[in-house]
Amino acid sequence: MNYQAIRAAYEAPIATACAALSPAVPVFFDNLAASTLTSTSEYVLVNISFGLTTETALKTDFDYVRGSIVCRVHTPKGKGSTRNQTIINAITGAFQTLNATPRAAGAGVYARVGQISGPTFDAPVDLPHYIGRFSCGFTATVYP
Repeated sequence: MNYQAIRAAYEAPIATACAALSPAVPVFFDNLAASTLTSTSEYVLVNISFGLTTETALKTDFDYVRGSIVCRVHTPKGKGSTRNQTIINAITGAFQTLNATPRAAGAGVYARVGQISGPTFDAPVDLPHYIGRFSCGFTATVYP
């Protein structure tokens, strides 16, 4: 099982969507240092967790994996919610595009996301950020 290939199937569309915004928004994925956590700049934190990784399939020529994605969008506090929602829309739009993409022939990861929960919003007193959070489940089928 190649967890990195599965991660890449979800991380690449998120990073691309955030890079296409003006100005571009930095994205920090699991286990990568985020030195801007206490800055007032905007950024996105993404956590990808694997859940069911050993589901039995009728055929044995592929792996079927389930998990969850949690995105936290940080924008400067006190400037309204528009920018936060713009970033969220870019990422959820990338997920919709991913779901509409047909499976490519041959080896690779066929990635899908489920229903999106949220966004919910918070402005913690101890941080200089307005935080939008949303999550979704995912399924990935890995073809050798």
